[in-house]
This record gives sequence, C-alpha cells and structure tokens, in this order.
Amino acid sequence: MNTRPINPTPPVPFWLGTAAMLPFVVLTSGLYALPSEYRNTLVFWLSSYGAVVLSFVGAIHWGLALVHPKMLYGDRMTSMGWSVVPAAAAWSSFLVPAESGLLLMAGSFAAQYGADQQFESRFSVPEWYPPLRTSLTAVAALCLILAVARLRLS
Repeated sequence: MNTRPINPTPPVPFWLGTAAMLPFVVLTSGLYALPSEYRNTLVFWLSSYGAVVLSFVGAIHWGLALVHPKMLYGDRMTSMGWSVVPAAAAWSSFLVPAESGLLLMAGSFAAQYGADQQFESRFSVPEWYPPLRTSLTAVAALCLILAVARLRLS
C-alpha cells in the first residue's frame, strides 16, 4: 500500500492548466454543435491554439534544462534539442491537410508526454506535475482526435 501523502497540484498551476484546456473543449464542441459553415474557422482556431500549446509544452524542457541542478551537459543538450521538436511538429501540422495536421498534433502531444515521463524518471520534478501533465495531455489529444472524427463524419 502506498503511504506517501498525496501532494495536490497547487491552485495556480491547476487553474491555469484547466483554463488552458477550455479552448480545446469549446472549439471541439463547436465542431459538433454549430452549423457546418463554421467548420473551417473552428478547425483553424483549434489548430492554431493546439500549435501554441504544443510549442509551450516542448519549451518546458528547455526551461528545465536551464535550471535543473542535477543535469549533466549532455542531458542539458538533449533536453534543449528535444524542446524544439514539438514546435517543429506544430508548424508542420499547418503544411498538411487539416485532418492530418490535427492527428500530427495529437500524436505530438503523446510523444511530448512520453518525453516528459522519460525526463521525470531521471530527474526530480514536483510530485504534482506528472498527474497534471497527464490530465492536460489527455484532454488536448482527445479533443484533437474528436475534431478529426467530426471532420470525417462531415
């Protein structure tokens, strides 16, 4: 039995993370609830927002590499190198058809989650951070996949 006390997410990261998911949920819901003439606008807004958030989560690795006290030079360079991959994937998602771009972003969120887990297995992060990232990644990726499903139904 795990007897470690649960360390809840502090209020500020919790509410900022929750607020960051609202555009994903609202825009994806709009694809299902609004008339089809809004589809292209909603997809563009969802794609744009997803690209910004994906770039942000990648950049977290850059920031951690700058300040983490136990990282060696090679680990810093690896983290910094990885940190630009999500931004490149986000940009690439605009170079392909919308469905493919949304799927690329969903897959990139999953890849970033894997990179986060790898980082967390080697270096300390606050206990509340992994569960928060799990929830946020699940919401973002699910919304992007649901948007693709809606586009395919149209």
